[in-house]
Amino acid sequence: MMKTKLYTAEATSIGGRNGHGETSDGSLKLDLAVPKEMGGTGKVGVNPEQLFAIGYSACFGGAIEYVAHQHKKTLKDIQVTARVSIGPRDKGGFELGVELDVRLAGVSHAEAEALVAEAHNQVCPYSNATRGNVDVKVTVLD
Repeated sequence: MMKTKLYTAEATSIGGRNGHGETSDGSLKLDLAVPKEMGGTGKVGVNPEQLFAIGYSACFGGAIEYVAHQHKKTLKDIQVTARVSIGPRDKGGFELGVELDVRLAGVSHAEAEALVAEAHNQVCPYSNATRGNVDVKVTVLD
């Protein structure tokens, strides 16, 4: 169990992938819908993979910002695009795959790769949580 909790988010969903979800503080309320590619009807709503992609991309960007600050590097812009895929596992059930594309302005490509590697391998809690469980590909773009 975690020794020190800095923050705890709480959210509840009702109705699974075709239901409704909201945070305990009411700041986020959304309807959920299964994508057409997974047999959904096409009704308007978000899905867990989209939510995970937003969460991972934002968290990863924050981790890069933290690492840059530790190394006294000034970044003009941090852009992280996350693609979260879902598909069947060989052993049954489903699994996720993640691709992160990162663009950093204000540092060389080599510096960007070093910052991103440190953020991914040591700092980002999403990267730490998925390591060994989810295939994550990180690419630094120019």
